[in-house]
Amino acid sequence: MTLQSSLTRGSERGQLAVITGLVAVPLAMIVAISVEMVALTAERSRMQSAVDAAALAAARQASLSMSSESISAYAINFANQQVTDLSPRLKINFTTRQGDKNTVEVIGLAHRDSFFGNLVPPGGFTIRVRATAESLNQQPLCVLGLRDRAGDSAISVNGNAHIQANNCLVHSNGTIRSAELGRVSAGAIATRFRVFGTGFSPAVNAGALMISNPFQSRQITARANCPSRNDNDKIVLDARGTFNLSAGVHKWHLVVTDQATLSLRPGDHYFCNGLRVEGAAALRGKDVALLFERGALVAEDAARLDLTGRATGPWAGFLVASDFSNQSNMVVSSPNVDKLLGAIYLANANLEIDSAGSVAEDSKWSVVIAQNVRLTGNSRLVINSDYIGSGVPVPVGVGNQSNSLQSGARLKQ
Repeated sequence: MTLQSSLTRGSERGQLAVITGLVAVPLAMIVAISVEMVALTAERSRMQSAVDAAALAAARQASLSMSSESISAYAINFANQQVTDLSPRLKINFTTRQGDKNTVEVIGLAHRDSFFGNLVPPGGFTIRVRATAESLNQQPLCVLGLRDRAGDSAISVNGNAHIQANNCLVHSNGTIRSAELGRVSAGAIATRFRVFGTGFSPAVNAGALMISNPFQSRQITARANCPSRNDNDKIVLDARGTFNLSAGVHKWHLVVTDQATLSLRPGDHYFCNGLRVEGAAALRGKDVALLFERGALVAEDAARLDLTGRATGPWAGFLVASDFSNQSNMVVSSPNVDKLLGAIYLANANLEIDSAGSVAEDSKWSVVIAQNVRLTGNSRLVINSDYIGSGVPVPVGVGNQSNSLQSGARLKQ
């Protein structure tokens, strides 16, 4: 091999190295950009899925809180939880907008660095996504368990008990529980925390927002001061026949027993120490509100209750209410409690039903707001929702006055 040929071959190899170097750089950039674009596409898809899911979740809750700020925080937190693994690579920000009361839009904006100090493309990559969802299946609020601790059941059905509220919302601010053959059937069922048991139709919407007490401002103050409590201060009605009781303040613990009937005259009845109906006695009243500063309504044995709530006045729409300081539970164990038309509001007490029959079945509508709603045995609480034409107006915040609470949602195109 001559010196000339060796120099020629060396020059060719050098030229090839230069060419290879010149080609390798753009090829590497193309490969890197291709890999980056694939990752960017995947990240955009994840961001879109996050805003879709958040919009749907927020729309389902849109009317469960009167505060748009609560809905916004809920949606943003929900979206962020979907993309926690992307946060090391992306700077992510979610915002929300609410249109009408049934529509929630979630907007996602993400930024990530690009090649060569964000020179290609200039400023880095930006991902913009949005989703809008609307609520469906509007349901009026008819049963609300107020106790809001994760470990407490605000609504529970045990044994063969059944809450039947076919066309309205049953909502627990705590957990909701069914045991043995206990069931809840409703237009929609929601709980803020966990679900225990399987006796629910439809499926429970877990993780719902808290529903604030719609009657928080309601306080019961009798028109005359109740005396200090003395359990021996009671009036017992035990003779066959009907006793009429005018509206006003009832200072003693009233017991209706044997075959007596207590007929409540129209108006507001303030009870200082509770009302018990037992034996084969009966309690009747139309256009009445039973307001308990202390004590509670108790129906035992074979007692019969036929009660229609207040039609006018400051307590219009209410049937039974207890003061916030009153922790006495309303108890229904009689199988003959057929009509409880109106709102039952136990601000800091429970509704306990252990009846062998149906409760409130003959009422055009009923609403229950209590710390806890507990059913045991073979009891069945029937919540009807025929609000129109009942003669008893529905209080604002519940029923068809509850801002049309939702049970479902869909994405809008």
